[in-house]
Amino acid sequence: MSVALRGNLQDFGIAEIFQLIGQQRKTGVLEFAGADGGRVQLRFDRGAVVSAAHADSRAHESLGDMLVRCGCLTRDQVDTLHAECEPSGQSLPRLAVARGWIEEGEIGQIEDLLTLETIFEILRWSDGSFDFRNQQVFHDRPLETLLGAEQILMDGLRMVDEWQTFADFVPSEDVVFERVEGFETFRDRPDAPMGRRLEYAKRVYGLVDGRLKVRRVIDLSRLGSFDATRALAGLCEAGVIAPSDPGSQQKSRRMRPKVLPRADARGWAATLIPLLLLGFVAFAAHSRSVKTVRPAAVEISASVLDLVRDNYATLRVNHALEAYRFGAGSWPDRLFELSDRGILPPEQLASEQGRPYYYAKRVDGAVLLAPER
Repeated sequence: MSVALRGNLQDFGIAEIFQLIGQQRKTGVLEFAGADGGRVQLRFDRGAVVSAAHADSRAHESLGDMLVRCGCLTRDQVDTLHAECEPSGQSLPRLAVARGWIEEGEIGQIEDLLTLETIFEILRWSDGSFDFRNQQVFHDRPLETLLGAEQILMDGLRMVDEWQTFADFVPSEDVVFERVEGFETFRDRPDAPMGRRLEYAKRVYGLVDGRLKVRRVIDLSRLGSFDATRALAGLCEAGVIAPSDPGSQQKSRRMRPKVLPRADARGWAATLIPLLLLGFVAFAAHSRSVKTVRPAAVEISASVLDLVRDNYATLRVNHALEAYRFGAGSWPDRLFELSDRGILPPEQLASEQGRPYYYAKRVDGAVLLAPER
């Protein structure tokens, strides 16, 4: 059956779309249109994410803006590159490297940063539409260096969840922080983060000067909104930095994102695959009834047996969660507690490849996502 993968985010959440593209190892372009008219394009190669950026009027316009924000190029340099792209037939990244304005490795890092920032943004969308076009995607990146759509989804959902634990410490992108104590005060704390998180905190601390706004600190750190904001929150909570004008926080634009609404465990596990199948049938029926000419539909060929097997395995874990809740009166803190209580054997808490389910406990319920194939 050939169906078009397009629809509304109120009917199909972003998580379902990512899972389908990842499981089917699709290659093409996925475009989201937000309720405010903004459009975002994600490019996939065999189920892996190649890039993500806002769909602008000019090619690489979002990348050019990110290069300016991160302090890699000036606005005049980016404008010059845009003006030369069409006559030369070269892309903005290639022209920038050819002129010697930036190293190829550095511009690759900024492209990755733009992709992560864009995905972190759309994971918080709850309204809009989507359209996947099955087409060839050209890029020069080794496939093994790309992250799978389902892995991106799981990481992104964890980031959205964790964001709520520290967002209040950095309530606005317009807040200006200043140093109160030396970094060693933060580093020597018993509960100080280790490894990469400590390095990130040191980088962010070096940018706090009593003049730069939070947004500028995030951009210059090149860590992305999540990691840089978490570092700022940790430094603020430890009393190492503080807002230079606390009263201005109430006037500033709120930074806390709207969390993508997600159903409880029963909604996720029991309706994910059936909704996709029913939705695709509905799309196909609708396409046959409409007489207007439209581009050829994207083929999303699915193995019914695999989908049924995955759905059954997910339902099995969901039923075990319900049994735990019925017996204990609450959801388990960790999924492996189902095994500890003898409700499910350990091997049923992960896929045949050993990839675990994503499980998160919340005040309003729990979220269960099937593992990446």
